[in-house]
Amino acid sequence: MNLKPFSLVATPNLLLAAVLFFPACQKKPAEPTVRPPVPVTLGVVAQKDMPNHKEWIGNLQGTVTSLVKPNVAGNIIQRYYTEGTVVKQGQALFQIDPAPFQATLDQAKADLSSAQADATRTEQDFVRAQNLLAGKVISVQEFQNKQQVYQSAVGIVAAKQAAVQSAQVNLDFTKVVSPIDGLTGLANYEVGTYVSPQSTQPLTTVVAIDPIKVVFQVGQDDYLSFISGSLKDPSNAAEQRKEDTAEGMQMLLSDGTVYPQKGVFRAANNQISTQTGSITVEGLFPNPGMLLRPGLFARVNATLGVQQNALIVPIASVITIQNLNQLAVVGPDNKVSIKNVIIGETTREDAVVLSGVNAGDKIVVQGIQKVTDGCTVMPLPETAPASTGGTAPMESKAPASMPSPAK
Repeated sequence: MNLKPFSLVATPNLLLAAVLFFPACQKKPAEPTVRPPVPVTLGVVAQKDMPNHKEWIGNLQGTVTSLVKPNVAGNIIQRYYTEGTVVKQGQALFQIDPAPFQATLDQAKADLSSAQADATRTEQDFVRAQNLLAGKVISVQEFQNKQQVYQSAVGIVAAKQAAVQSAQVNLDFTKVVSPIDGLTGLANYEVGTYVSPQSTQPLTTVVAIDPIKVVFQVGQDDYLSFISGSLKDPSNAAEQRKEDTAEGMQMLLSDGTVYPQKGVFRAANNQISTQTGSITVEGLFPNPGMLLRPGLFARVNATLGVQQNALIVPIASVITIQNLNQLAVVGPDNKVSIKNVIIGETTREDAVVLSGVNAGDKIVVQGIQKVTDGCTVMPLPETAPASTGGTAPMESKAPASMPSPAK
């Protein structure tokens, strides 16, 4: 029996079946993965009275800075003080060569003695002339001549006395003394240098620095905030100043060190600068040991009244992107809604929200960099209070950094 070889012939029906079969064998696309909840720590928008803390940049100055200059010309022959030490008012600092001034004083005294002798003689002549005129021995004209000579002699004596006093003053000026109690600076002239009242530099400086003065600029908005309560009711001005004075000022040095002494308000300028829109304010801080020196920069913190019923959030919860501030508000279903807010007063720990959220809203405090609008979060147990409710910004030694924007 002869068998024919089997051959496979592709018919149109077979090709159509193959086309319909192969797509059915392809894999189905993977379903999108569900993002797990983001673990975060939540806080609450609190409503309470917020002390109106303000902070400004200032620099330290002496309460009095005295430029010690010579009042007479001459060579410096001695320096009495040690540079950088504390001196008392009237304490000798320099000695200018007194010899020329002593000679001038001696000459003035000699001239005074001669004038006094002449005055005594002319006085005796004048007394005799009075007696002779009474006996009609001399004429009125002769008596008047004697009287004029005597008066001239008296005037010469007065002039010589003034010359003696002037010479004595100049001699006293050769010993240059400290005009105030304070800390001395470096000497600008060495022994042997010729100095005069026209010298370009002072001999040295003496600065009173206990207490020490801090000078800073307060913007007109802060100033208006400070007086806002008094504008509404002027009778509150005195009470408000008393409360602010009781709070005192705090100072943070440039390296982040909190100065332990509290300061007090000293004075404010009588006008606001039209160029800068600020007013110059001065405060005083105790400076035991005179360790703080003029020229240091510092941040000054003070309380200017209280903002009542303010909405408070932790500063770490604020998302800052350029000039836009946002909060990540968490709803009842643990979904996040990013809301734009307006921030007012801030401290190193808290911020006042002027609009955008309500009291009692839950917000993300920690883990804010991981959340996005519409994501789901998993609240973690709180390990510390979310907000301190207006803690003064001077309690930390380094400024808190702002959180990174949400990505």
